Amino acid sequence: MEFFINKGATLPVLKMQVVKDGIADITEFMSLIENSLIYFSMIDVKTGGYKILNKKGGFVEKTFIDPNAETEYYVYYKFTSSDTSREGLYEGEFVFITDTGTYILPIREKLTIKIGNSYVSI
Repeated sequence: MEFFINKGATLPVLKMQVVKDGIADITEFMSLIENSLIYFSMIDVKTGGYKILNKKGGFVEKTFIDPNAETEYYVYYKFTSSDTSREGLYEGEFVFITDTGTYILPIREKLTIKIGNSYVSI
């Protein structure tokens, strides 16, 4: 997944849908999320250093008008202006910490975050 945000920006919020892959029981996984501390980290691809290390993230349930629609869950992180103060290419990850251990959000592909130059005067 690729995510783009402007340098110095705080929006948009980074959201990733929790994928129902048929392998993991979604009920167990949602219990894990609800009983976890959720953190977000972002690593500079060029230097290998952390730009963000274990800052608090969260999760939400998407509300549908149709009561028969299947429930969707998302994990999210809201950037601060200091998080996006430097242009570059980064790799992000969500980490769940529970009483039983530490889990990294299972995703099908890497989360790539590009912080680009803003052409709007603030």
